Amino acid sequence: MARQAATREDQQYRVGDRVRMDWGGHEIEGTIVEDRGNLGVGGRRILRVHFKFDEYDESTFEVPAADLRPAA
Repeated sequence: MARQAATREDQQYRVGDRVRMDWGGHEIEGTIVEDRGNLGVGGRRILRVHFKFDEYDESTFEVPAADLRPAA
């Protein structure tokens, strides 16, 4: 599936924002901890997002902004 370069929609996220993404058939929620810039393929914007799955399991991933949705 081809993706476009960074769009105006990608620009809506800032450090500290809560976001959601699909992960293995589940929707997970995390917090943006770093904006890595347009480092992705074709200039896609990459964000570092911290996810806490439960009180013992947490992780941080670099995710294309286009794969994220604002958390409610």
